[in-house]
Amino acid sequence: MIRLIEALVEQRKSRQEELKTSFYELAGAIETMGLVRKKRPLVRAKLQKLHSALAAYTTAQDKEWDAYANNHSTTVFKSLQWKIEKLEAEYSNLKTLLSHFVGLENRLDRLLDSLDEKNAGQAAAGLRAVKEQLSPIQYADFEQRFRGSREQIETRLQKYLPLFAGRHEILDIGCGRGEFLELLAASGHQGLGIDLSASMLEIAAEKGLECYQADALLFLKNRAAESLDGIFSSQVIEHFQPEYLRRVISESFRVLRHGSPLLLETINPLSLFALSRIYFLDPTHQQPLHPEYMRYLLSSSGFSAVEIIFTAEPENEKLRAMAPDNPLALTFNGNVDRLNQLLFSACEYAVKGVK
Repeated sequence: MIRLIEALVEQRKSRQEELKTSFYELAGAIETMGLVRKKRPLVRAKLQKLHSALAAYTTAQDKEWDAYANNHSTTVFKSLQWKIEKLEAEYSNLKTLLSHFVGLENRLDRLLDSLDEKNAGQAAAGLRAVKEQLSPIQYADFEQRFRGSREQIETRLQKYLPLFAGRHEILDIGCGRGEFLELLAASGHQGLGIDLSASMLEIAAEKGLECYQADALLFLKNRAAESLDGIFSSQVIEHFQPEYLRRVISESFRVLRHGSPLLLETINPLSLFALSRIYFLDPTHQQPLHPEYMRYLLSSSGFSAVEIIFTAEPENEKLRAMAPDNPLALTFNGNVDRLNQLLFSACEYAVKGVK
């Protein structure tokens, strides 16, 4: 905004100087004309009056512009300052909450180490149960703050529903609060969800959704062969270790019926914006997953018609092109396109395969 205002001020100064130059050239031309000598003082007085009027007009414009620019800049900066203060307050609250959980977890660890489990086995088991609940609650709070509201998630996942058309029982791995399960139910599908977070599952269960606390790989291994019509997962597989992910995909192939799809959505590492703003925000992510690596994993596990589906690109973040009438536009805009492709590609992608 400051650069824009400075540029406009410079443009105004340039036009003002052009106007003054034109005025003096006009005055000189009139002086050299063959006018009657006695009328020259009158012409000179008229020119002087015109010059004074123009000077007063430009001065008034200057004051008006300066007032507008100062007021606009103050409004913008106040708005930014308010947002920064709000973010700082929210970060402080989150930091306090996380510190509390970490301290509580450390205290429980020390208590567990000091217990004689032979004499206090029941107490130790209870303490362990409390400790195991800490991390899921902590992560649930993190997701609530940074992943988005239920309405935002449902809107984002809506586009995947047509890919499960004609399928009946569909498993959602890492169902969380149950956004995709709700979409499935509304579309006439039978949705089944699993997640590790007890607090997230409580939210889903309150909506009447079928969901269980279970490990993805163990759940699939205990499922009968060819017993599901589809498997879906949104932003979960980046939390898996490579070998664990490979086994989950292999077991998914086993439990799916013929013609059924597997669809796994994750963060796109080809977008530097997505890496810096989304992926590295979550410390529980294991490693970025390249789209071509995921294509290979599904293909090598037996899936056919494997395809990569990219989400929409963050248009508001992209670098702006130069006006086409500028002589440098062709080269400049070509470089802008290449930079936008590197920096602001789609933030997520899904890999889809069919058994």
